[in-house]
Amino acid sequence: MANQAVVENLTRTRARAMQDRVETSQNERIAKRHWRIPEVAVGLALMLGGALGAILLSRSGDSIVVVVGVARDLHRGEKIDAQDLIAIETPLSLSSSFVVEEQAASLIGQTVLVDLQASTPLTEAMFSNQPQLQPSEALTSAAVQQGNYPIDLAVGDSVRVVTVPDIALSQTAQPEMFDQIVTVWSLTKHEDDDTALVTFRSSLDLSLAIARAGEVHIVRVANQQQQTSITKAED
Repeated sequence: MANQAVVENLTRTRARAMQDRVETSQNERIAKRHWRIPEVAVGLALMLGGALGAILLSRSGDSIVVVVGVARDLHRGEKIDAQDLIAIETPLSLSSSFVVEEQAASLIGQTVLVDLQASTPLTEAMFSNQPQLQPSEALTSAAVQQGNYPIDLAVGDSVRVVTVPDIALSQTAQPEMFDQIVTVWSLTKHEDDDTALVTFRSSLDLSLAIARAGEVHIVRVANQQQQTSITKAED
C-alpha cells in the first residue's frame, strides 16, 4: 500500500507540472497576438536563441529526469510518510546526488536528519533508517587516529570500542575492550590530518568511558543480521 501511495503521489505531482507547462505555453501564445510590429523582431530573435539553446542542450545530453522531493516542510527527527514525497524535475547533469523516482518507496519510515523546506530534492545524506535514540542511549564523538579504525569504516557499521586511559587522569595505561556492540552514527574523515571524527550510538556508561578515554580504537564486528546468517550456516 505504501508503494502504491508513493507512486500515485509522484504521478499527481508530475501531472500538475505538465499542466502548468501547457498553460504557460498557451498564455505565451495568446500574449504574442498583441505584439506590436517592432516587438516581432525582438521576439523572433528570442525564439531563434531559444531554439539554438535547445539544440545545444540536446547535444549536451542534459535531459530532464525525475527525482524525489518533499511536499511540505519537514523538521529534523520526523518520519517520512508517503504523502510527504513529490516528484521534482531536474537536469540530468544535476541529478546524480538526488534520490531518483524508483527509490522513493525505500524512504518511507526513514528519519529526517536536517530541517527541510517544501520542494527540496532529497539526497541520501538527509535521512537515516536508524531508529531514534532511547532514554538509555547517547551519542558520543571521539577523534580517532588513522590506523586505529578500519580504513573502510562506514556509517551504520557495528563495532566494539577499545579505550586507552588518559595518563593524566589514570594511573594505568592498559587498554580495555567493551563487550557492548555499538553503531557508528556518523563519520567524518579529515584530509588535512590523520584523524577521523567518529560518533558512536551507545549506552550511557560506554559514552562516559569514550568521553574520558585518552585514545580510542575501533574494532568492527558482524552486525546482528550477519551473526544470524553465520549461526544458521554453522547449524
